[in-house]
Amino acid sequence: MSRSLPPTLPTILALALVAGCAAPPAPAPEVAAAPALPGKVIWTDGHGDLAVTTAGAAACPTTSTAEVSAALARTNAVRREAGLAPLTANPVLQRVAEKHACDMARRGLMTHAGTSTTGPLARAKQEGYRPRVISENIAAGAPGRFTLTGTLEQWALSPKHRANITIAQMQDFGIGHAVAADGTATFWTAVYATKGH
Repeated sequence: MSRSLPPTLPTILALALVAGCAAPPAPAPEVAAAPALPGKVIWTDGHGDLAVTTAGAAACPTTSTAEVSAALARTNAVRREAGLAPLTANPVLQRVAEKHACDMARRGLMTHAGTSTTGPLARAKQEGYRPRVISENIAAGAPGRFTLTGTLEQWALSPKHRANITIAQMQDFGIGHAVAADGTATFWTAVYATKGH
């Protein structure tokens, strides 16, 4: 699904839902390096990999306590509107989200596949979190527009991203961001999960 909005808001979003028992997805296809992005807003609710900018050393900060609190508050507000229990910040999922945002920024590629993982399920397991169910929202775009607040609002307004946020059995949450080497894009990852027994 895509729609055009004012050209002053370059926006690209993507999501994937992965259940703990799902088979791993097929390997991602090769992606051309850093195409010029269109001058309009583009919303995508599920797509292939998107080259957003050039690859290189990225700025990969640790998400601050204030950022985690703000993200959790907005995420839980969406869940409350749906009559669901709130999520709790989880330090392991925090690392999972931060590492994936950094990996995307280093590659200049918005994708659910990691450099050495097929998706969020594999990344969570690598960090020692054994999910029963896990989902992930990702975003990438101009740093001035892709603030924490703006990204969370876009996920809340996007039906399929909101669907990830409002999976009833989710309990834990993590969020991370990174800035591409050339400074033209900020990459975001949010992970929602519940542990298996």
